Amino acid sequence: MKVIELRPVQVRPKFADMDVIDNLEEGGRKRCTITVDYSEYDVRALIREGLDLEGAMAHYKERITYIVKRYLLEDFEVKGGWDEILNLIRPHIEKYYK
Repeated sequence: MKVIELRPVQVRPKFADMDVIDNLEEGGRKRCTITVDYSEYDVRALIREGLDLEGAMAHYKERITYIVKRYLLEDFEVKGGWDEILNLIRPHIEKYYK
């Protein structure tokens, strides 16, 4: 898994889209676009659950992992490391924890 920025960051209400490239039986592959919703409402819900900033980051990591395992494959690795992924989310939610 690696980060590819295809469009400007937007707050969207969905977490994942999945499609199949070519035919899986003939060497095609699955791919997934994960859109993380970090609107104020969603972050406040995490705060109400008692999660601090690190807990919220763990929540997003768990959700991303769940989506990849559910829709793509059980065994995967993050090419640039989890910090690359989570550092896209952190600046948008940490302002709610100050």
